[in-house]
Amino acid sequence: MPRVFHIVYVGSLDPQSNSFRRFKTLQQLGHRVVGLDIDPIIMHTPFSSIHYRLNIGPGIFRLNKLVRKIVCDEKPDLLFVDNKSYLTGRTLQFLKSKLPGMKLANLVTDDPTGHSKSAWRLSIKTAPFFNIHFVQRKVNISELMAVGAQKVSICHRSFDPAYHRRMTLNDLDYQKYHCKVGFVGTHEDVRESYIAELIKAGIPVFVTGNDWPNKKHWDTIKPYYRGPSTYGEEYIKIINGMDIALHFLRHGNRDEQDSRTFEIPACGAFMLAEDSELHRQLFEQGKEAVFFNSKEELLDKVKYYLANPEERQSIADAGMKRCHDSGYTHEGRLIQVMKEIAEA
Repeated sequence: MPRVFHIVYVGSLDPQSNSFRRFKTLQQLGHRVVGLDIDPIIMHTPFSSIHYRLNIGPGIFRLNKLVRKIVCDEKPDLLFVDNKSYLTGRTLQFLKSKLPGMKLANLVTDDPTGHSKSAWRLSIKTAPFFNIHFVQRKVNISELMAVGAQKVSICHRSFDPAYHRRMTLNDLDYQKYHCKVGFVGTHEDVRESYIAELIKAGIPVFVTGNDWPNKKHWDTIKPYYRGPSTYGEEYIKIINGMDIALHFLRHGNRDEQDSRTFEIPACGAFMLAEDSELHRQLFEQGKEAVFFNSKEELLDKVKYYLANPEERQSIADAGMKRCHDSGYTHEGRLIQVMKEIAEA
Protein backbone atom coordinates (compact mmCIF):
# COMPACT_ATOMS: atom_id res chain seq x y z
CA MET A 1 0.00 0.00 0.00
CA PRO A 2 1.59 3.36 -1.04
CA ARG A 3 2.34 5.70 1.82
CA VAL A 4 -0.02 8.65 2.27
CA PHE A 5 1.81 11.87 3.08
CA HIS A 6 0.79 15.04 4.88
CA ILE A 7 2.42 17.63 2.59
CA VAL A 8 3.13 21.33 2.68
CA TYR A 9 3.45 22.23 -0.99
CA VAL A 10 5.41 25.40 -1.88
CA GLY A 11 5.14 26.60 -5.48
CA SER A 12 3.05 28.49 -8.02
CA LEU A 13 -0.66 27.83 -7.56
CA ASP A 14 -1.71 29.79 -10.63
CA PRO A 15 -4.57 27.67 -12.06
CA GLN A 16 -2.94 27.85 -15.52
CA SER A 17 0.38 26.43 -14.30
CA ASN A 18 1.65 22.86 -14.38
CA SER A 19 2.77 23.24 -10.77
CA PHE A 20 -0.85 23.85 -9.78
CA ARG A 21 -1.87 20.73 -11.71
CA ARG A 22 0.81 18.74 -9.88
CA PHE A 23 -0.53 20.11 -6.58
CA LYS A 24 -4.06 18.97 -7.49
CA THR A 25 -2.79 15.59 -8.69
CA LEU A 26 -1.13 14.93 -5.33
CA GLN A 27 -4.47 15.62 -3.66
CA GLN A 28 -6.23 13.29 -6.09
CA LEU A 29 -3.70 10.57 -5.24
CA GLY A 30 -4.99 10.72 -1.67
CA HIS A 31 -2.28 12.79 0.00
CA ARG A 32 -3.24 15.54 2.44
CA VAL A 33 -1.76 18.61 0.74
CA VAL A 34 -1.67 22.18 2.03
CA GLY A 35 -0.49 24.68 -0.58
CA LEU A 36 1.50 27.90 -0.22
CA ASP A 37 1.33 29.99 -3.39
CA ILE A 38 4.63 31.78 -4.07
CA ASP A 39 3.30 33.96 -6.91
CA PRO A 40 1.80 36.85 -4.88
CA ILE A 41 4.85 36.83 -2.60
CA ILE A 42 7.71 36.42 -5.08
CA MET A 43 6.48 37.24 -8.59
CA HIS A 44 3.58 39.70 -8.37
CA THR A 45 5.41 42.46 -6.53
CA PRO A 46 7.56 45.49 -7.45
CA PHE A 47 10.57 43.43 -6.35
CA SER A 48 9.84 40.38 -8.54
CA SER A 49 12.96 40.81 -10.67
CA ILE A 50 15.40 40.81 -7.74
CA HIS A 51 13.45 38.01 -6.06
CA TYR A 52 13.73 35.88 -9.20
CA ARG A 53 17.21 36.83 -10.41
CA LEU A 54 19.10 37.37 -7.16
CA ASN A 55 16.98 35.53 -4.55
CA ILE A 56 16.96 38.55 -2.26
CA GLY A 57 14.36 41.13 -1.27
CA PRO A 58 11.32 41.50 0.98
CA GLY A 59 9.40 38.66 -0.67
CA ILE A 60 12.14 36.17 0.18
CA PHE A 61 11.96 37.20 3.84
CA ARG A 62 8.14 37.01 3.83
CA LEU A 63 8.01 33.62 2.11
CA ASN A 64 10.47 32.10 4.56
CA LYS A 65 8.49 33.48 7.49
CA LEU A 66 5.27 32.00 6.08
CA VAL A 67 6.88 28.62 5.41
CA ARG A 68 8.14 28.47 9.00
CA LYS A 69 4.66 29.24 10.30
CA ILE A 70 2.71 26.85 8.08
CA VAL A 71 5.12 23.98 8.69
CA CYS A 72 5.05 24.52 12.46
CA ASP A 73 1.24 24.72 12.39
CA GLU A 74 0.66 21.75 10.08
CA LYS A 75 3.52 19.51 11.23
CA PRO A 76 3.70 17.71 7.86
CA ASP A 77 5.86 14.72 7.12
CA LEU A 78 6.91 16.22 3.76
CA LEU A 79 7.86 19.72 2.61
CA PHE A 80 7.55 19.64 -1.20
CA VAL A 81 9.07 22.54 -3.17
CA ASP A 82 7.97 22.76 -6.80
CA ASN A 83 10.73 24.18 -8.99
CA LYS A 84 12.97 27.01 -7.71
CA SER A 85 13.42 27.11 -3.95
CA TYR A 86 13.49 30.53 -2.34
CA LEU A 87 14.02 29.01 1.10
CA THR A 88 17.11 29.94 3.09
CA GLY A 89 19.46 27.64 4.91
CA ARG A 90 18.40 29.22 8.19
CA THR A 91 14.74 28.37 7.51
CA LEU A 92 15.49 24.79 6.52
CA GLN A 93 17.79 24.32 9.50
CA PHE A 94 15.07 25.67 11.80
CA LEU A 95 12.43 23.35 10.32
CA LYS A 96 14.74 20.35 10.57
CA SER A 97 15.28 21.09 14.26
CA LYS A 98 11.54 21.42 14.90
CA LEU A 99 10.50 18.40 12.80
CA PRO A 100 13.51 16.09 12.47
CA GLY A 101 11.39 13.37 10.86
CA MET A 102 10.03 15.62 8.10
CA LYS A 103 11.35 14.93 4.60
CA LEU A 104 12.26 17.68 2.14
CA ALA A 105 11.86 17.20 -1.62
CA ASN A 106 12.46 19.56 -4.53
CA LEU A 107 11.00 18.90 -7.99
CA VAL A 108 12.96 21.10 -10.42
CA THR A 109 11.55 21.74 -13.89
CA ASP A 110 14.26 24.17 -15.07
CA ASP A 111 18.06 24.05 -15.22
CA PRO A 112 19.38 25.08 -11.77
CA THR A 113 23.04 24.44 -12.54
CA GLY A 114 23.12 25.89 -16.07
CA HIS A 115 23.98 29.37 -17.34
CA SER A 116 21.62 31.19 -14.90
CA LYS A 117 23.19 29.95 -11.66
CA SER A 118 22.81 33.31 -9.92
CA ALA A 119 19.03 33.01 -10.24
CA TRP A 120 19.27 29.67 -8.42
CA ARG A 121 21.62 30.87 -5.68
CA LEU A 122 19.46 29.72 -2.77
CA SER A 123 18.54 26.42 -4.43
CA ILE A 124 22.22 25.56 -4.90
CA LYS A 125 23.28 26.80 -1.47
CA THR A 126 20.59 24.79 0.33
CA ALA A 127 20.76 21.64 -1.82
CA PRO A 128 22.27 19.54 1.03
CA PHE A 129 19.20 20.13 3.22
CA PHE A 130 16.85 18.25 0.86
CA ASN A 131 16.45 14.50 1.10
CA ILE A 132 15.90 14.27 -2.66
CA HIS A 133 15.85 16.41 -5.78
CA PHE A 134 14.05 15.53 -9.03
CA VAL A 135 15.59 17.04 -12.18
CA GLN A 136 15.07 17.10 -15.93
CA ARG A 137 18.48 16.28 -17.35
CA LYS A 138 21.28 13.84 -16.48
CA VAL A 139 23.90 16.59 -16.21
CA ASN A 140 21.95 18.14 -13.30
CA ILE A 141 22.52 14.98 -11.25
CA SER A 142 26.31 15.25 -11.06
CA GLU A 143 26.21 19.04 -10.77
CA LEU A 144 23.82 18.99 -7.80
CA MET A 145 25.69 16.14 -6.15
CA ALA A 146 28.85 18.25 -6.46
CA VAL A 147 27.26 20.96 -4.28
CA GLY A 148 26.19 18.49 -1.62
CA ALA A 149 22.79 17.16 -2.68
CA GLN A 150 21.94 13.90 -0.90
CA LYS A 151 20.04 12.16 -3.71
CA VAL A 152 19.07 13.28 -7.23
CA SER A 153 16.68 11.46 -9.56
CA ILE A 154 15.28 12.10 -13.01
CA CYS A 155 11.62 13.10 -13.37
CA HIS A 156 10.69 14.24 -16.86
CA ARG A 157 7.89 16.66 -17.68
CA SER A 158 4.31 15.46 -18.03
CA PHE A 159 0.76 16.41 -19.02
CA ASP A 160 -2.74 16.60 -17.57
CA PRO A 161 -5.16 14.39 -19.55
CA ALA A 162 -8.16 16.42 -18.35
CA TYR A 163 -6.60 19.51 -19.92
CA HIS A 164 -4.13 18.46 -22.64
CA ARG A 165 -6.50 16.60 -24.94
CA ARG A 166 -7.76 16.27 -28.49
CA MET A 167 -10.81 18.39 -29.27
CA THR A 168 -12.96 19.00 -32.32
CA LEU A 169 -12.95 22.69 -33.18
CA ASN A 170 -16.26 24.28 -34.11
CA ASP A 171 -16.47 26.28 -37.35
CA LEU A 172 -15.54 29.60 -35.75
CA ASP A 173 -12.61 28.12 -33.83
CA TYR A 174 -11.43 26.24 -36.92
CA GLN A 175 -11.33 29.48 -38.90
CA LYS A 176 -9.44 31.19 -36.08
CA TYR A 177 -6.95 28.49 -35.10
CA HIS A 178 -6.42 26.17 -38.05
CA CYS A 179 -3.07 26.32 -39.81
CA LYS A 180 -0.95 23.95 -41.83
CA VAL A 181 2.15 24.51 -39.69
CA GLY A 182 2.36 26.20 -36.30
CA PHE A 183 4.67 26.86 -33.39
CA VAL A 184 3.94 27.83 -29.78
CA GLY A 185 6.81 29.11 -27.65
CA THR A 186 9.03 31.97 -26.56
CA HIS A 187 11.50 33.46 -29.02
CA GLU A 188 14.98 32.01 -29.32
CA ASP A 189 17.44 32.74 -32.12
CA VAL A 190 17.57 29.13 -33.37
CA ARG A 191 13.78 28.89 -33.49
CA GLU A 192 13.50 32.18 -35.33
CA SER A 193 16.12 31.16 -37.89
CA TYR A 194 14.44 27.81 -38.66
CA ILE A 195 10.95 29.28 -38.91
CA ALA A 196 12.13 32.13 -41.15
CA GLU A 197 13.73 29.59 -43.51
CA LEU A 198 10.45 27.66 -43.77
CA ILE A 199 8.50 30.84 -44.52
CA LYS A 200 11.03 31.89 -47.19
CA ALA A 201 10.61 28.43 -48.75
CA GLY A 202 6.87 29.03 -49.10
CA ILE A 203 5.68 27.31 -45.91
CA PRO A 204 3.59 29.71 -43.79
CA VAL A 205 4.34 29.04 -40.10
CA PHE A 206 1.97 30.63 -37.62
CA VAL A 207 3.74 31.61 -34.40
CA THR A 208 2.33 32.23 -30.92
CA GLY A 209 4.60 33.28 -28.06
CA ASN A 210 6.51 35.99 -26.27
CA ASP A 211 9.42 38.19 -27.41
CA TRP A 212 9.11 37.68 -31.18
CA PRO A 213 8.48 41.26 -32.41
CA ASN A 214 11.41 43.25 -33.76
CA LYS A 215 13.94 40.43 -33.78
CA LYS A 216 16.29 39.67 -36.70
CA HIS A 217 13.74 37.97 -38.98
CA TRP A 218 10.69 39.88 -37.76
CA ASP A 219 9.77 41.22 -41.20
CA THR A 220 9.53 37.62 -42.46
CA ILE A 221 7.62 36.25 -39.46
CA LYS A 222 5.38 39.26 -38.72
CA PRO A 223 2.56 38.34 -41.17
CA TYR A 224 2.20 34.96 -39.41
CA TYR A 225 2.57 36.13 -35.82
CA ARG A 226 -0.57 35.50 -33.74
CA GLY A 227 0.51 37.25 -30.56
CA PRO A 228 2.04 36.52 -27.16
CA SER A 229 1.69 33.35 -25.11
CA THR A 230 -1.82 32.16 -24.33
CA TYR A 231 -3.07 29.80 -21.64
CA GLY A 232 -6.11 27.78 -20.74
CA GLU A 233 -8.48 26.48 -23.38
CA GLU A 234 -7.10 28.83 -26.05
CA TYR A 235 -3.70 27.14 -25.75
CA ILE A 236 -5.32 23.74 -26.33
CA LYS A 237 -7.28 25.07 -29.30
CA ILE A 238 -4.12 26.49 -30.88
CA ILE A 239 -2.38 23.10 -30.71
CA ASN A 240 -5.47 21.27 -31.96
CA GLY A 241 -5.64 23.68 -34.89
CA MET A 242 -2.23 22.70 -36.27
CA ASP A 243 -1.82 20.10 -39.01
CA ILE A 244 1.88 20.05 -38.09
CA ALA A 245 3.00 21.27 -34.65
CA LEU A 246 6.66 22.27 -34.63
CA HIS A 247 8.61 21.73 -31.43
CA PHE A 248 12.02 23.25 -30.70
CA LEU A 249 13.96 22.52 -27.53
CA ARG A 250 15.29 25.36 -25.38
CA HIS A 251 19.05 25.38 -25.87
CA GLY A 252 19.68 27.86 -23.08
CA ASN A 253 18.21 25.30 -20.68
CA ARG A 254 20.17 22.35 -22.12
CA ASP A 255 16.79 20.68 -22.70
CA GLU A 256 16.39 17.21 -24.20
CA GLN A 257 12.62 17.30 -23.56
CA ASP A 258 10.18 19.79 -22.11
CA SER A 259 6.48 20.21 -21.36
CA ARG A 260 5.43 20.46 -25.01
CA THR A 261 7.23 17.19 -25.74
CA PHE A 262 4.19 15.62 -24.07
CA GLU A 263 1.49 18.29 -24.40
CA ILE A 264 1.54 18.35 -28.21
CA PRO A 265 1.03 14.60 -28.79
CA ALA A 266 -1.34 14.41 -25.79
CA CYS A 267 -3.56 16.88 -27.68
CA GLY A 268 -3.60 14.46 -30.62
CA ALA A 269 -1.49 16.76 -32.80
CA PHE A 270 1.24 15.62 -35.16
CA MET A 271 4.56 16.61 -33.55
CA LEU A 272 7.56 17.46 -35.71
CA ALA A 273 10.24 18.04 -33.07
CA GLU A 274 13.89 18.84 -32.75
CA ASP A 275 15.82 15.60 -32.40
CA SER A 276 17.43 14.43 -29.16
CA GLU A 277 18.46 11.07 -27.81
CA LEU A 278 15.78 11.36 -25.14
CA HIS A 279 13.05 12.29 -27.63
CA ARG A 280 13.80 9.03 -29.46
CA GLN A 281 13.48 7.09 -26.22
CA LEU A 282 10.14 8.70 -25.39
CA PHE A 283 8.59 8.37 -28.88
CA GLU A 284 9.37 6.05 -31.76
CA GLN A 285 10.70 8.05 -34.71
CA GLY A 286 8.39 8.01 -37.71
CA LYS A 287 5.65 6.14 -35.86
CA GLU A 288 4.72 8.23 -32.79
CA ALA A 289 6.48 11.50 -33.64
CA VAL A 290 8.92 12.79 -36.24
CA PHE A 291 12.27 14.45 -35.50
CA PHE A 292 14.61 16.74 -37.43
CA ASN A 293 18.29 17.72 -37.15
CA SER A 294 18.73 20.50 -39.70
CA LYS A 295 16.85 23.19 -41.62
CA GLU A 296 17.00 21.10 -44.74
CA GLU A 297 15.60 18.02 -43.03
CA LEU A 298 12.87 20.09 -41.39
CA LEU A 299 11.79 21.57 -44.73
CA ASP A 300 11.78 18.16 -46.42
CA LYS A 301 9.68 16.61 -43.65
CA VAL A 302 7.21 19.49 -43.52
CA LYS A 303 6.63 19.15 -47.27
CA TYR A 304 6.32 15.36 -47.04
CA TYR A 305 3.83 15.26 -44.18
CA LEU A 306 1.71 18.09 -45.55
CA ALA A 307 1.36 15.96 -48.70
CA ASN A 308 0.57 12.78 -46.71
CA PRO A 309 -2.26 13.57 -44.29
CA GLU A 310 -3.22 9.94 -43.60
CA GLU A 311 0.31 9.04 -42.49
CA ARG A 312 0.46 12.23 -40.47
CA GLN A 313 -2.81 11.35 -38.71
CA SER A 314 -1.62 7.82 -37.97
CA ILE A 315 1.52 9.17 -36.28
CA ALA A 316 -0.50 11.73 -34.31
CA ASP A 317 -2.85 8.98 -33.07
CA ALA A 318 0.07 6.75 -32.07
CA GLY A 319 1.82 9.62 -30.27
CA MET A 320 -1.29 10.35 -28.25
CA LYS A 321 -1.65 6.67 -27.35
CA ARG A 322 2.02 6.49 -26.30
CA CYS A 323 1.54 9.44 -23.92
CA HIS A 324 -1.24 7.62 -22.09
CA ASP A 325 0.12 4.08 -22.29
CA SER A 326 3.58 5.05 -21.02
CA GLY A 327 2.31 7.06 -18.06
CA TYR A 328 3.57 10.45 -19.20
CA THR A 329 0.78 12.06 -17.16
CA HIS A 330 1.26 14.13 -13.99
CA GLU A 331 -0.27 11.20 -12.10
CA GLY A 332 2.16 8.68 -13.57
CA ARG A 333 5.19 10.85 -12.80
CA LEU A 334 4.05 11.75 -9.28
CA ILE A 335 3.31 8.16 -8.30
CA GLN A 336 6.97 7.39 -9.00
CA VAL A 337 8.13 10.61 -7.30
CA MET A 338 6.24 9.81 -4.11
CA LYS A 339 7.57 6.25 -4.12
CA GLU A 340 11.12 7.56 -4.27
CA ILE A 341 10.44 10.14 -1.56
CA ALA A 342 9.10 7.40 0.72
CA GLU A 343 12.32 5.44 0.17
CA ALA A 344 14.69 8.44 0.51
